[in-house]
Amino acid sequence: MLRKKVLITGISGGLANQVAEMIPKNWDIVGVGLRDLRPVKGRQIEFHRLDITKNKLEDIFRRRQVDCVIHMAVNDNPRLPIKQRHHINVVGTMKLLEDCERYEVKKVVLLSSATVYGADPNNPVYITEDFPLKVTQRYSEISDKVEFDSYCRSWMYKNPQISTIILRPCHIIGSHVHNNLTSYLRLKYIPIPLGFDPMMQVIHEIDMARAINACLRYNHSGIYNIVGPGELPLTELINIVGGMPIPVLHVVGYSALQALWSLGIGPLPAPQVEYLMYPCIIDGTRFQKDFHFRPQLSLSETLRATVLY
Repeated sequence: MLRKKVLITGISGGLANQVAEMIPKNWDIVGVGLRDLRPVKGRQIEFHRLDITKNKLEDIFRRRQVDCVIHMAVNDNPRLPIKQRHHINVVGTMKLLEDCERYEVKKVVLLSSATVYGADPNNPVYITEDFPLKVTQRYSEISDKVEFDSYCRSWMYKNPQISTIILRPCHIIGSHVHNNLTSYLRLKYIPIPLGFDPMMQVIHEIDMARAINACLRYNHSGIYNIVGPGELPLTELINIVGGMPIPVLHVVGYSALQALWSLGIGPLPAPQVEYLMYPCIIDGTRFQKDFHFRPQLSLSETLRATVLY
């Protein structure tokens, strides 16, 4: 059987590690990242410690015939200065995609996020992929994520010869995932805005790794929302993980979060309170239909795994 080669950026991350573990055996894996690579069960990986914004990345494309790129070197750390995140997420992605085009990569999978739609009281019940990206209207600090998504979309339309799949998953959680929502859900006493209880969606990291691997099997191009097994009110999510919701006046909670975040001890930046007040519920039908994907873990299993780490 003819072997294929996949390049995974950001392979040192917990989700990327699980994606690598699920890659079919007839694919060779080349991984790049800035941190040490954790062993991947049952796989040999050609690992390169490098920054994707540097010219060394092109050496890999020049020396290896890469068939597919899974781009996961996207930094979501809100504590990182916006200028630095922009350099990694936008400049690094631009360079990567230039190499993909120059060396005729056949397939590119790009990991964006459903947060680009923004949380808003006027959002439709289910947001489809053609909905405007409004997050910067209320949360300008993550403008790099919108710019990343927009650049990837433009590049996809300019390169119809390449199968390009842009994924916008709902909140990814799990024992290996460390983001704002998992930090929040792991608190014992969990503040919630008084008078608000929005519906929320989550997907387990294993189901997300399966979704990314499904992209290898089909030569579609497009933007796809990814959802988990359903949605629940915020308070129900907190009950399942065993936390105690503490209702707090919005203005008080916002100020307290802002102060705690500036001291480096807050669980999430104050503007993210919007996602605890207003809905951002996405429609994952298109991906489920085109890639024959269904999440395997229930909401309870997904949520409980997040606090058992």
